[in-house]
Amino acid sequence: MEKLIRSEVLVFALSVALSTNGCSPISSAPLQANTFVPPSTLEANAPLPMDTPHTIAEVEQLAGFDVQEPTYLPAGVTFDFASYQESPHPNVTLRFKITHETYGDMGTFFQIVQQPQADAFPNPTACGETGDECELLQIGDVLVQYRLTSPTESLMWEADGFSFQLLRTAGEPNKTYKHELLNVVASMQ
Repeated sequence: MEKLIRSEVLVFALSVALSTNGCSPISSAPLQANTFVPPSTLEANAPLPMDTPHTIAEVEQLAGFDVQEPTYLPAGVTFDFASYQESPHPNVTLRFKITHETYGDMGTFFQIVQQPQADAFPNPTACGETGDECELLQIGDVLVQYRLTSPTESLMWEADGFSFQLLRTAGEPNKTYKHELLNVVASMQ
C-alpha cells in the first residue's frame, strides 16, 4: 500500500512539473505491472506478413517449379522454413537458422531466393555503384558473384534457368563465412 501511495505521489509530482513547463500532464492512475503492450515493429528475424512458413514441397506446389536446396550446411545451421511470393516477381525463399555453440540461437543465418530467370528482377547496385564491388568466383560451371558488405555477405548466380541469391545476415561478430557459403552454393541440387 505504501508503494502504491509513493507511486501516485511520484506521478502527481511529475504531472505538476511537466504542466509548469508547458507539457501535457500525465495520468495519475496507478501504474499496472505486467501490462501487455503490442510491439510497434516486427521483431528481429520474425517472418514478414508475406512470408507464410511452408515446407519445400508446399512452395514447389505454389511456385510450379522444383526448388533447389543445398545438401551441405555449415555446423549449427538447419533449415527453418520456406516461403513463396508471387508478386512483384514469383520467387521462393528458403531460410536457414543457426544455433551457435557460444552465442546460442542467432536466428536466420542465411536465406536463398530462387526465381525463374525470365522473371528475375535485375539489381543494378548488386555489385555496388561502380559494379566492381563483387568478387567473381567459378564453382564448377557456375559463375558466382560474392560481395561482402559488413556485416552481411551475399552471393548471386544463375543456373538451370533460375536466378539465385544467398544473403547471410547472422553469425559470429566480425567473421566472414565465404568458404562455407561457397560450399553451400556448390551443393545446390
